[in-house]
Amino acid sequence: MTIEQPAFGKRVREIRRAQGLSQGNLAGTDLSPSYVSLVENGRRIPGAKIARSLAERLGTTVEALSTTDPPAERRAQQLGLVEQLVAARAGQLAGDWAAARRRLEAVLAQADGTDQDAVRWEARWELATVLGRLDAPTRHEAALRELLDDPMTRAAPVLHARVAVELAQLLRAAGRLPDAVRCAESAVRATGELAPGRPERAQAHMALLSASVDSGEWSRADALGAHLRAEVAPLPAGELRASALWAAAGAQYLAGDAGGALALLAEAEALIASADGVRQRLRLARARALLALTAGPSTEADALLERFRQAAALVDTPSARTWLAVLETVGALRHGDPAAAVGHAAAIDPDVAGLTPLDRARCLLQVARAHRAGRCTEDTEAFFKAAAAGYEQAGAFRLALETWRELSAGARDTEGPDPHAVILP
Repeated sequence: MTIEQPAFGKRVREIRRAQGLSQGNLAGTDLSPSYVSLVENGRRIPGAKIARSLAERLGTTVEALSTTDPPAERRAQQLGLVEQLVAARAGQLAGDWAAARRRLEAVLAQADGTDQDAVRWEARWELATVLGRLDAPTRHEAALRELLDDPMTRAAPVLHARVAVELAQLLRAAGRLPDAVRCAESAVRATGELAPGRPERAQAHMALLSASVDSGEWSRADALGAHLRAEVAPLPAGELRASALWAAAGAQYLAGDAGGALALLAEAEALIASADGVRQRLRLARARALLALTAGPSTEADALLERFRQAAALVDTPSARTWLAVLETVGALRHGDPAAAVGHAAAIDPDVAGLTPLDRARCLLQVARAHRAGRCTEDTEAFFKAAAAGYEQAGAFRLALETWRELSAGARDTEGPDPHAVILP
């Protein structure tokens, strides 16, 4: 069809702004922000291929972008909805999640029955995010599943991947690992239609690798890790690339390359050092310290443990204190000090807020190992059984099986990798 300018450019700019995207975000890796600016200002008429690419990234169609200027009434309605959407975003930035939720619900109520599909979709997406921050997992999941069924989501691979990845992460955190794997696979299939170098592709592959490793599908982990490293190679340095290297490190360790895994984690930590996400940096530091204490050189392990002590002291939350106790326990066991291990294990609280079902099981497993080293026979069996039950509840049946084997054998098999030492983003 014929691309009519300036109508096409105006629609591109309106939808881009409604979705909170910059011209650089829309440009991706195959266009320049200046070209997008020229299109939006009506000074360039894009070819059919570029027009389709822009439409896909905005979650719409070329036909919708080519409509003429909307009537004044429709335009006023659209501007009013966009204003409320911007106000809701301001509430999110201020941390007022309850106010953001009320505004977004008002946007959806006003947009119901109108043809404001782009604004309505973005409001539903942001409402799902807010519900996640308000710790409303049931409503969060319902909102994401509704978005997956939305015609706009099904028509746009970028939107499909975005929602499927978010749902996979939610299900993984809730301990529903088989469902998380299926959602991540759906995201990977959707991104197959996107050009290499798109961040959505890396996010989808990372979600699939993390869910697969947690659920015990370690035979596919090495191939998934190699694929993920290829996906992030063209991406700029930043938090996404750091998280992807972190996930790939877990797969590399399970394949038997502890040194390579620790090198990837060091690279990931360097990339994320300047990021704003304190919680993510702390999780990565914890993952790196645990793997080093399990399979790394003593000097590196001890240095990373000391760094985590300092970080935990600064954060000083119940969750950080529990994870520090876990690492101290692992360190004491590594140095052959069972009495110290039992002492540190006493400070591990597997029921502390903020732990996923999988993390709770990991904590119980380390308590069990400390009690076994301290020859607390009855407590040892109880903690191993509790850890195995926790893994089973989380859908990590392979880890549950490994826990039962360790209990039956009376010691961990030190010949291969320790799967309990792998924490992924």
